[in-house]
Amino acid sequence: MEALFENSYVRNKELVKELYRYFYLHRKLLLITYVLLFVGFIANLLLYILGNEINLVAVIMVPLLYLFQFLRYLLQVNAVVKRDKEVFGDGITVDTVVTEESIQVTASNGAVNKLEYINVKKAVSTKNLILLRTKANLVYILKKDSFTKGTSDEFIAFLKSKGIKVK
Repeated sequence: MEALFENSYVRNKELVKELYRYFYLHRKLLLITYVLLFVGFIANLLLYILGNEINLVAVIMVPLLYLFQFLRYLLQVNAVVKRDKEVFGDGITVDTVVTEESIQVTASNGAVNKLEYINVKKAVSTKNLILLRTKANLVYILKKDSFTKGTSDEFIAFLKSKGIKVK
């Protein structure tokens, strides 16, 4: 099995922040929900300015929901960084080898995972990461600027050729 792509990175706080920023703040359904809630919030404020009754639940709960989501994001990032530091020291190195048949991920702690393409549900391309989401909701990460063989654009084209939807 010849390696078509290779990727190596150290999992650090910036990587974890981008990962959770996507999950907590950038998914389409969440963005639509945030926009609709914001519109309702503004409509209630306009009603109040015009002298009408307002829905206090919307006026209070919408800002609290935004704050809660942001706090969840911050707490999750900090928890992952603290766990990594406690277990692995300065950071865990992740090496990924992509072949025609599968993707093998090896961590510096000795853990090895093999991912077959049939188990990849979808891929998401963020600013600096390629996230592979499996049917079991595991997420495999490849850093775009950390390809030691091949490029991120070539890898995305390869995923599409395997029938994987890339967003």
